[in-house]
Amino acid sequence: MKIIIIFALLLELSIASTVRLKDVLASVDDQNHITQRVNHQRLYLKANNLADNASAPIELYGMGTKAYPIGGREDYEYSVGISKELSWRDTKAKDEKIGELANEAYLLEEQKKILNFSNSIKNLYHQHCMDYKNYKSAKQNYQEFAKLYTKKSKAYKYHEISKSELMQLKIEKNRLYAKLKEIKIIQQISKKRVYMLSRMDYSKSSYLSCRDIYPIRANISLDRDSFDITKKAHQKRIQGTQATIDRYSKSIEYVTLSIQYDKEIDIDKYSLGLSIPLSFTSNKSEQKRASAMYQNSSLDYEYKQSMLEKRTTAMALRDRLKSDALMIKSLKQNINNYKRNLLPLIKKSYDLGENSVIEYLLNRQNYHQIKQELFATQKRYYQRLFELYSLIETKDN
Repeated sequence: MKIIIIFALLLELSIASTVRLKDVLASVDDQNHITQRVNHQRLYLKANNLADNASAPIELYGMGTKAYPIGGREDYEYSVGISKELSWRDTKAKDEKIGELANEAYLLEEQKKILNFSNSIKNLYHQHCMDYKNYKSAKQNYQEFAKLYTKKSKAYKYHEISKSELMQLKIEKNRLYAKLKEIKIIQQISKKRVYMLSRMDYSKSSYLSCRDIYPIRANISLDRDSFDITKKAHQKRIQGTQATIDRYSKSIEYVTLSIQYDKEIDIDKYSLGLSIPLSFTSNKSEQKRASAMYQNSSLDYEYKQSMLEKRTTAMALRDRLKSDALMIKSLKQNINNYKRNLLPLIKKSYDLGENSVIEYLLNRQNYHQIKQELFATQKRYYQRLFELYSLIETKDN
C-alpha cells in the first residue's frame, strides 16, 4: 500500500509544474496591458508633438480685377502669389524640445503604474504563499486530530472515555474540518488571482513555488535610488520651464516670405516680400517668460512638499515593517516553545487522565491561534513591504 501511495505522489509531482516568481513576472512583462498602453501613449505624444510644431503650409493667394482705364480699352488684371512662414533660427527646434520634455515627464510618471502593478503581483504571490502555508498547517492539524479522534472512538467502545468527551472531540473535529475547507478555498482564490493578473494559463496541477519569497527583515534601507522616477520627472519639468524662458527671450520668432506676380493691362510685375513681426510692440514674450518662471517656482514647491510627505510615509512604513518582523520572530519562538515543550506535556497529561478534554482542546486551540496570528502578521508584513517598494519607486531593496 505504501509503495502505491509513493508511486502516486511521484506521478503527481512529475505531471505538476512549478511556477516561480520570476516566471510570473516574465509573463507580466510580456503581456502587461499597462506597459502596452504606455508604449502606445509614447508614440501618440511624439506624433502629436511633431504635428503641433510642424512648419506652416505654403499659402497660395490670388486676386482678379476688371479695369476700365480712361482713354484705353477695358481689360482684366490679376495677381497671384505664394507666402511661407519660416521659424527664425532654432525657434521651431525649441518648441519641439519643450513638448518633448513635457511628454517625457508625463511618461516617467506613467512608469510608476507599471512598477506598482509589478509590486502588486509580487505581493499577491507572497500572499498566496502564506495562504498555502496556512492551508498545509491546517491540514496537518486536522489529520493529527482525526487520528486522535479515531483512537478515542476505539477507547469509547471499551468504555475508557465518556460519551460526552467523545462528543466534544467530534465537535472539534468537525470545526477543524470546516476551517480547513475555508482555508483551502482562500488559498485557491489567491492562487487564481496571481495566474489571472499575470495572464498565465491556470491549471490545478500547477503550483507556485514559494521557495523564492523575500526574507523577513527588520531593517529596510532607503537608498539613494529611492523616488528616482519622481526626481527624474521633476527634472524634466524644470528643464521644460527653463527651455520656455529661453524660447521667449528672442526678439524675432518667425518671418514670412512672399513671392507675387501682378498682371496689369500693360505691365507685368514680380514682387518679393519679407514680413517681420515687431515683437517689442507686444508684451506676449515677456508674459510667457514670467509665466514660465512662476511655474518653475510652483513646481519646485510642489516637489518639495510631495517628497516630504513621501519620505514621512516611507519612514512610517519602515517602522511598521520592523515592528512586524520583531513580532514574527516572537511568534515563531512561542510556536517552537509550544511545539517542543508545552504540547507534548499537555498531550501526555491528557492521555494519563490528569487533564480534561476541555483543557486539552483549549491548549491546542491556543497553539493554532498563535500560528494563525503568525501567518496574518507575515501577510501584513509583505503587504506593507511592497507598498513601501511602490512608494519609494523600486522593485527590490
